[in-house]
Amino acid sequence: MICPKRTAELLELHLESLKDKDPAWEIAVSKIAGRGVFTTRKLKRGDIIFRDIPLLIGLAARQEDTLNSCSICFKVLPDTKFMCRQGCALPVCSVCAKKKQHKDECALLKSWEPIEPDVANSVIIRLICVARAINLSKEQRDLIYCLQANLDNNHRTEVRNAAKCFNKFPTDKKLIELMNRTVAVLRTNGFDETADRTNDNQEFFYRALFPLFAVVNHDCVPNSYYTFEEKTNYMVLRASIDLPEGTEITTTYTKLFTGNIARHLFLKMKKNFTCKCSRCSDPTEKGAFISAVYCRDTNCTGLAVPEVTGLPHPNWNCLQCKQKSTHAQMVKGQDFASGAINAKINSHSLKSLIVYLNEKSDSFIPNSNYVIIDAKLQVIGRLSKSMEDCAQESAGVKTKYCQDILDIMDKLGLGDCVMRKYLEIEKAK
Repeated sequence: MICPKRTAELLELHLESLKDKDPAWEIAVSKIAGRGVFTTRKLKRGDIIFRDIPLLIGLAARQEDTLNSCSICFKVLPDTKFMCRQGCALPVCSVCAKKKQHKDECALLKSWEPIEPDVANSVIIRLICVARAINLSKEQRDLIYCLQANLDNNHRTEVRNAAKCFNKFPTDKKLIELMNRTVAVLRTNGFDETADRTNDNQEFFYRALFPLFAVVNHDCVPNSYYTFEEKTNYMVLRASIDLPEGTEITTTYTKLFTGNIARHLFLKMKKNFTCKCSRCSDPTEKGAFISAVYCRDTNCTGLAVPEVTGLPHPNWNCLQCKQKSTHAQMVKGQDFASGAINAKINSHSLKSLIVYLNEKSDSFIPNSNYVIIDAKLQVIGRLSKSMEDCAQESAGVKTKYCQDILDIMDKLGLGDCVMRKYLEIEKAK
């Protein structure tokens, strides 16, 4: 484990421009994993824990229709003639083309000789976030090496693929190692266009590394949430609940309403660890029953939950009759309901989806199940835009669904977050 003291020193240098003389955080040894971020004083619900500056940031460039954005200011550009005229293979606006940052990056990429400099290439546009590590100071590079990086078999793939886009891609081993390490850190604790409302944080449309936040450990019921300042892209982390002095700050790497099995698999495969938080250790998920299905015994009215094993296909136990069942036996009803809901969504009839959720889905899976939660979130989102094919009385449905999900959040112990605020606003409309 890298020394928490050295990590803190590098982070303080990184955040020096914020001039926070009395930070509410410190780096210390964590019981969750290695190092962590802890409160230095008592914080109230909603208080700012810290602001973080992106050490690296660039366009995510995950979709072809997003490639026409300036690589410096991220402003969307006209559909044609948005590539740099100097032949560096980067999209740039006329204002940023004159800035030192672009001139330096333009010279760097031109020296590598892009094969198609006038064509917007997502591989090159994504690479610029990684390549920006080359121009960092020694202390900033040291900070990258201080951060957790899962060095799996795929972390070198991005740089290898990028090399195919240039005639003279660098071969210097230290430079390639820096870029590979940066990719690994970004994959482990970076951001890469998060636009999913089923987590408890604000949407973010870029690829970025926030180094202080990267030290914050995971919990499936986090005690903090983040938003972003629009003009600066700085992160603001706030307390979800009241936090005593010395509390470890936690965030979530997963969606809030994913069941135990899927969360365990995601964290193991993508983040390379097994979560042992209070929610993961409880088959009922703190009484929220997000993974629960009905007992397969028709004479029993109880709920069955998966055993906490971390396996992809665990056995299930009925909480009432204690019957043990295999995974295949228990997920049939859930799969049927999920298929029916997807069919209603694909039919583009919001009314039929609401009717199914209100009158039929409870015959197959309980309303607390994550499949139903996801469907209700879709209904809320669509009703917030228009009534579609629904009658005016469907407005009451949105209010009810918002409250249903808020009740589940309360059972999980989730405090303030972007999701809660979103639901409360939609409920009040």
